[in-house]
Amino acid sequence: MRITALIGLLMWAPSIASAQQDQAVVDRVLGKVPQLVTSTVDAELPAGTIAVEVIDATGAAVSKQAVSLGVMEQSGGRDSKACVTDDEGTCSFDALVTDSKHSYRVNVPYEGARYSSTPFRIDADKGQRVRVVRLPTTTDNRRIFQVLGRTMIEFRDDRAHVQQEARLANLGETTYVFPDGGMSIRLPDGFKAFDSMAVMTDQRLAATDDGFGISGSIPPGRVDLMWTYDIPVGGASMVIEQPVPFSTMEYQVISDYVEGMTMEVEGFQVARVHEGRDRRFLVAGMMRRPGDAPIDPLRIHIRGIPGGGPLPYLAAAIAMIFVFVGLWLLFRPLDQTVILARVRDDRRAELLDEIAALETQRKAESIGPSFYEHRRRELTDELAIVLRMQSEATSH
Repeated sequence: MRITALIGLLMWAPSIASAQQDQAVVDRVLGKVPQLVTSTVDAELPAGTIAVEVIDATGAAVSKQAVSLGVMEQSGGRDSKACVTDDEGTCSFDALVTDSKHSYRVNVPYEGARYSSTPFRIDADKGQRVRVVRLPTTTDNRRIFQVLGRTMIEFRDDRAHVQQEARLANLGETTYVFPDGGMSIRLPDGFKAFDSMAVMTDQRLAATDDGFGISGSIPPGRVDLMWTYDIPVGGASMVIEQPVPFSTMEYQVISDYVEGMTMEVEGFQVARVHEGRDRRFLVAGMMRRPGDAPIDPLRIHIRGIPGGGPLPYLAAAIAMIFVFVGLWLLFRPLDQTVILARVRDDRRAELLDEIAALETQRKAESIGPSFYEHRRRELTDELAIVLRMQSEATSH
């Protein structure tokens, strides 16, 4: 989508931007990278068997690598098994249950990173073969970029509900590992009710006394993290301030809006009122260019907050509006009709892929029914809006 921005990102990271690497960097930003863990049914393996092969980035066998197998029962029970790879980089688990009530996940830990398969069930008549590519690791975060960050603010009676998203890209060829104990991010004083979206990869977000910590790792490619928290609102104005630990290309801030409310985000363009789905929102955004100062801290001033009464909030519609606004700012010199049509097409494809992935995760019982229903509602609501916009655009 953001072709001009991606070119800027390549300029921003000259140490990794050569003629042979440009496309690889773009692919990592877009998440188009080869899977490090693959899992396939293998008729040559006995039923109830999972064979694991671990190789390095060159394709060479990795011996003496610890491998664990997570066993998940439909009833909620959990168990684990372990093996160690031989000189050929292989080991196996045998005599496993093949009914529909059990699913399995292969995990390969290495120097703080963890390479995991998507949960799967074993075929009643065949085995399963899992191949894991183990990459070198690094604690150097200079190849980690926040391609897109978002903060969305909803007012509910005497509190503000804040949802934040971070689209992170590892532009390097090694797996980045967060510091021991996690990367600490401070949240505004008085925050409460911290929560985060569970992901299939090994990033974990956990609340601390003064904010939260991110642990785990990021392999080459892209990951999306999301978290929420509440902060009290004691009057007609408030300031939300927190650090942004990652070098950032684009950031967007959106807030509920009623007449007379203003929002100022330091270093961002002037916030404007935008309408969507019979709602009005305050929107501010920024794009960083090579050499620009980082966003640190993110400081949001909101004034004219009404006293009492909840303001409805639709996160999916807001996120979509922000994508459109950010791209409008980015591509202003070009044909807006063509750009918006391209954005709508790309977002529709992304939403369909996300819905399909969500259905797969639910069938594998790797996510709970509550999260599944909530997330599916968000995705289908946004998809309906995108389809309606496409229909209106083509009918003119």
